[in-house]
Amino acid sequence: MRKADYNTIRNSRSNNMGYREEAIECVKDHVLPLHKQIYAKYGGDFHRIYSEGYNSKSYQGRVIEPGKVYELSYSDCSCPKVKCGLRSNPEQCECSRQSILYILSQLEPDSQFDVRIENTILRGGDRCTFRIAKR
Repeated sequence: MRKADYNTIRNSRSNNMGYREEAIECVKDHVLPLHKQIYAKYGGDFHRIYSEGYNSKSYQGRVIEPGKVYELSYSDCSCPKVKCGLRSNPEQCECSRQSILYILSQLEPDSQFDVRIENTILRGGDRCTFRIAKR
């Protein structure tokens, strides 16, 4: 591996770790409790959570493959740092991805999830959309 490749991987990993910490700080006090309420209301049934619970004016859930793959999308960027103009780089969307991973890890600590950024407003999309796979 070339030194430049190693530095790119290392910097990417350290940025993801920074985003994870930032994400936890952002969602732990207000967003996480809301998701815990929704999770409890639907008895932890992801099919119902993503087809019924995650449907409002600002966000929408969708079941892609029952029991395995889900989608969560937001009509507006929900990042407070983007909203107030502190951040505008599409890389900031990694923070949102990390917040979803964190919330899922708190809802189901014994489960593992993959979260992929499908599209975001900062990347030119009309919505922020994340694909969630339960392993």
